[in-house]
Amino acid sequence: MVGQTSAPYINALANACGYASAYEDNCFGHNLVSLPHYLALTSGSNCNTGLDESGTGCITDDGDATTHTLSTTSIFQQVSGWRSYLEGMPSDCDKSSSGRYATKHNPAAYYTALTDCSTNDLPIATLTCDPANKNKACTPAPNNAFTDDLANDTLAPFTLISPDLDNDMHDGTITQADNWLYTYLPLVFQSPAYLRGDVAVFVLWDEQASSTFGGATPNLFISPYISAGTVATAPMNHFAVLRAFQSALGLTPFLGCASGTAPGGGSCPTGSTTDVRAALHW
Repeated sequence: MVGQTSAPYINALANACGYASAYEDNCFGHNLVSLPHYLALTSGSNCNTGLDESGTGCITDDGDATTHTLSTTSIFQQVSGWRSYLEGMPSDCDKSSSGRYATKHNPAAYYTALTDCSTNDLPIATLTCDPANKNKACTPAPNNAFTDDLANDTLAPFTLISPDLDNDMHDGTITQADNWLYTYLPLVFQSPAYLRGDVAVFVLWDEQASSTFGGATPNLFISPYISAGTVATAPMNHFAVLRAFQSALGLTPFLGCASGTAPGGGSCPTGSTTDVRAALHW
């Protein structure tokens, strides 16, 4: 994504903040679907025990939360407060895909141990983002639970926000998604919590785009404490970022492969315990 002319805002952020050049899509042996990656990012595995296709309760496809779930512990349970904001989701903690909303991009909906999903997993209205003209704000101007929490300084300690399928580069254009970030991220940067130095923004893609497994995955790391133009070269992956989430929030124990060991035992891929903050000199 760095150097992609269709994404000028993303590249401006990469230059102003930082990214990892070796963020690998290596959490699984050959899995190139979304949902297992979201589960890896939030619980350290795609299984209740084990990893990938070897274990119990493993989710290896993009099915809705009505067809399969996990009973394992997630970061949503560990943290003192959390919220997810899903663009185009029909209702709170909706477990079925509909329209441009894809449940596979809403990990909280899959964890059966969560008792507060219907309270904290919230819909936000869909924005219309220009697919061709760059650096253009989407319409209408966002006014939703996420923007309210930003403005009112009530952002949860752990927050996940997911665009719909048109605005996340899945079905729409790169420029369309770039415009979505161009619309939302300035609101984050202007918020009291960010200006106070309490917020770090991780812009992550669930997986690589190539049909050949094992390549690098786009990413951005944004914080007042990251020096402009920082490029982390240490190998890392979603498990390492989960570890960074937990470390920053003081959460223990590290979950699944964020600890270096798969749930119930077993090895984890290279880069799973990389210190992301140290790699970014942050």
